Amino acid sequence: MKKEYKLTIDLATLNHLGIGLYSNIPAVLSEVVANAWDADAKLVDIDIDTANEVITVADDGWGMTEQEINDRFLKVGYRKREDKKAQIPTGRLPMGRKGIGKLALFSIANSIEVHSVKLDKHGNIVERNGFIMRATDIEESIKKKQPEYKPEPAPENRIKIKKGTLLTLRELKSDAKVTEAFLRRRLSRRFSVIGKSTGFLVRINGKPITVEDRDYFSRLEYIWCVGEGSDAYLKQSKTQRHEELSGIVDDAHGYKVSGWVGTTAEHKSLEEGNNGIAILARGKVIHENILPDLKEGRVFSKYVIGELRADFLDLDDHDDIATSDRQSVKETDARYQQLKVFVKDEILNRIGNVWTEWRNEDKGAEALKNPAIEEWFKALKPRHQKYAKSLLGKIASFPLQDPDFRKTLYQHGILAFETLAAKDNLDILDNFDSHEDLHRLIELFKDIDELEAAHYWHITKTRVAVLQKFEKIAPKARETVIRDYIFDHLWLLHPSWERASTDQRMEQSVTKEWKKIDAKLTRDEKSGRVDIRYRTAAGKHIIIELKKYDRKVQTVELYAQIQKYKSALKKCLNKAYPDVDEHNIEVICILGSRPEPRDADKENRETLRAIGARYITYDDLIRQTRESYADYLDKNQKISRIQQLVERI
Repeated sequence: MKKEYKLTIDLATLNHLGIGLYSNIPAVLSEVVANAWDADAKLVDIDIDTANEVITVADDGWGMTEQEINDRFLKVGYRKREDKKAQIPTGRLPMGRKGIGKLALFSIANSIEVHSVKLDKHGNIVERNGFIMRATDIEESIKKKQPEYKPEPAPENRIKIKKGTLLTLRELKSDAKVTEAFLRRRLSRRFSVIGKSTGFLVRINGKPITVEDRDYFSRLEYIWCVGEGSDAYLKQSKTQRHEELSGIVDDAHGYKVSGWVGTTAEHKSLEEGNNGIAILARGKVIHENILPDLKEGRVFSKYVIGELRADFLDLDDHDDIATSDRQSVKETDARYQQLKVFVKDEILNRIGNVWTEWRNEDKGAEALKNPAIEEWFKALKPRHQKYAKSLLGKIASFPLQDPDFRKTLYQHGILAFETLAAKDNLDILDNFDSHEDLHRLIELFKDIDELEAAHYWHITKTRVAVLQKFEKIAPKARETVIRDYIFDHLWLLHPSWERASTDQRMEQSVTKEWKKIDAKLTRDEKSGRVDIRYRTAAGKHIIIELKKYDRKVQTVELYAQIQKYKSALKKCLNKAYPDVDEHNIEVICILGSRPEPRDADKENRETLRAIGARYITYDDLIRQTRESYADYLDKNQKISRIQQLVERI
């Protein structure tokens, strides 16, 4: 008996072929727009009804008969390019190839209703057809292991269109929300054939998509026009500088590209996901970004954006190069390998070399608009200015989001430049060219860190010397010396309080309030005090009171006075800063000796701490401060090279 074999395709295969294959709405609707192109449509209208969560796509193409719907639209794997009857009479090259794009609609909607009206050559209606497909029904058919799925026919009286095809997407999935602005920009970037010049208009909510919607060219600083007809992009971009490059990839096979590659002035001009070069074929994106495949690490690649049309990637008599989701190509294909080599060697290498030169000149000039940088630059020797402009340009070119950090780079860069100039080693700056070189530049700044460390070391050493002199002063004279010094040198009280500062108007207000308190003090209380001041440092409001060296003070007395001073200060602060936190007020009393009762020192300190106050004696102030700085000097046993040199001077 003759054996018979049969190949069958399960409906579940649809899940792999398209229903869950596409990742975003623009990609899905691109398939619908491509079908409209293949149907010789002149106009495509996409309407987004956000309130009802419905998307409709209508075209004025040639429409479909019932047989064409079954043989073409509903046939998974229909090869349009091999069907002579489906050839586009106007000569358009069809975009569709595998016949699975329509399944992508189920990626964003659970219900799809299709209406289509077929006309004869005289414009008369031949057929009206309509049907509804539901994802739940398909899933049910899959569960029942049915060999086929039959969409539900739509009542003919619901078919209102006069020609072409209308798709209505309902029951949109939760992640299928999209704004008009976003969809307009993304669709405009996925096609190069949309516009009046090609006779193919696409409208979203009634407004045509235009070249401006691509939102590329206004962002460009430089542009490289590639291949034939690419000068048209130059007119759109209005860039500062440009070049024209050949588009011949393989002359023997007739492989060529056309389009443009540009760089933006700032990295932030490229929204996330758009730093790259899209590859188009037959007017539609076939590979969303070739740039990551080229492993380009130089700084300029962080600013690159572009579009290259390579029709040789989608030839009818060659294997299909596209991956299943139609958003990228098979990287192992020989044609794509040739394209990668061409883009890397002929386009990116040229851009990298020229971009560095242009950016150094333009950004260096931009940096010189800063008066301080300009003053430094003009003071340089002429032979050093070339290197200086190069350094400034490279710092300006690093893709940094924080402008303050770039300012810091300029500051450190100038100091590093001076260090290199002193070593006659400025030619090292020519080697900074990649993103990783930023780390090398920071390594170079370690010299600056040494200078800063040396500077702080000298400050510390000077302060310790000051304290040593204080120690030699007779105890009773210390109150006068410290009074004249401490109010403007708060580092004596805390190493982090580098400089004292105050608002003069605030200080006047505080002083006025304290005078009211002074008027109520006893003669003995007044005579026991050297001075009192208000200062700010490290975000704190500080009250400092100096008592005479030989003055004996009761803790209870200190507590009462501190409460009065804090109350007066809070009264002033509340007028100027209503939200001030009283915990940011600190009161420090400097005494000749510990307050009474002396045998309850721990309790005394806790009593004052409860109201944000503390005390310290003149002797302890000098000793503790000296120890805090001496500790720094002792721990820093490994003195840097620069410190040692300075010590020998």
